[in-house]
Amino acid sequence: MRVVDIMRKNVVTIEADSTFSEAALLLQEHSISAVVVLAENAPRGIITERDFVTLVANGGNPAAVTVGDRMTTELVTVQPKTDLADAAQLMSDHHIRHLPVVERGRLVGILSIRDPVLRHPALRRVDEERRQSVQARLADTITAFAGSMPFVYLHLVWFTVWIALRLEKYPFGLLTMIVSLEAIFLATFVMISQNRADAKRQALADHQWEMVQYEEKQNEELLTLSTQILDLTGAIHTLTVATEGRNDGTVRPGCTGSPA
Repeated sequence: MRVVDIMRKNVVTIEADSTFSEAALLLQEHSISAVVVLAENAPRGIITERDFVTLVANGGNPAAVTVGDRMTTELVTVQPKTDLADAAQLMSDHHIRHLPVVERGRLVGILSIRDPVLRHPALRRVDEERRQSVQARLADTITAFAGSMPFVYLHLVWFTVWIALRLEKYPFGLLTMIVSLEAIFLATFVMISQNRADAKRQALADHQWEMVQYEEKQNEELLTLSTQILDLTGAIHTLTVATEGRNDGTVRPGCTGSPA
């Protein structure tokens, strides 16, 4: 199953210069918990219920604070063709509840943790098993950080300082070795992440197979019941015909002899 199969296509959006009060009215009107901030028809941020709570708790005035001042700008997005298990894993890794769906830079939908499929018991069971493993939690944390912009900024600073301070001469053999080792470990963590997504896909497939088997069993029971009903109907029909035949050959009370 892919994101496009369950995403909500009618996404409620708002402009960055709108106030929190206006955003709150949208949330209430559409019974949603998040609104995407657009700029030039492209998603630039997102506002959720938690942002409202934080604003009010800090003494902010929703009527005076604009959405652009407090929105989350580091958006985590997916494409419509993304596997649903991968999307669910993204939400788990980044601890988010809403996932904008983007295609060619345009907002085409949104996923919410409230979607029944994302709350699938099979997926929740896999997540619970991973949370109980310290190694799995460590791998998830490293994978999430390695796929973020702070990871890129950290390496830019690291390489700049290393070269600027001339910690070693060109061609930077030690730096190359360190980066190579890092790449090996990161590749391992990527494989772990893929295995995790495969485990979720397998859990969904197993659950769907169980449902297919259950439905097939129900169909067989219905077929057996239908056959029994058909046999019973035939028996009733035969009995009815036989009864009518006996009634036709029986002399009615009060009538004797042959008609004149």
